[in-house]
Amino acid sequence: MVEKKETQRPKDVTNSVKELTGLVKESYLNGFEFAVSLWQENVKALNTQVDYVINAEKDYVKSLREFCSNLPKEVNPFGNGNSKALDEGVDRVVAFQKDYIIAVRNMSDKLTRETRDLTHKNVEKAFSLFDDYLKSFSV
Repeated sequence: MVEKKETQRPKDVTNSVKELTGLVKESYLNGFEFAVSLWQENVKALNTQVDYVINAEKDYVKSLREFCSNLPKEVNPFGNGNSKALDEGVDRVVAFQKDYIIAVRNMSDKLTRETRDLTHKNVEKAFSLFDDYLKSFSV
């Protein structure tokens, strides 16, 4: 016997495609959010390392000053009248590094936030266009 083939109506097909695109959209957004969270965790790890380096640098300068304070004035690089200039120079370099790192962190945070927002907007727009395209097939 010959079996009857069931014909699908356009509405049935478009509903199936809409469900599938909803899953694709959700999967894409979840994957993107995972990538952003991984990115943020890597930035946190780098920030921790940078803080460690800055603290080590401060400790090194402090130790160097303490060591040099015990030296005789003739051989002390900080004790021959240039102490104030040297101290101010070191403090300026440390302050510049700190300000630079803060600026880079702020730019990184802003980039992450803007990337996330822009990607969400693009995904929403793309899927709304696709939904509009599917609606043109509805009967």
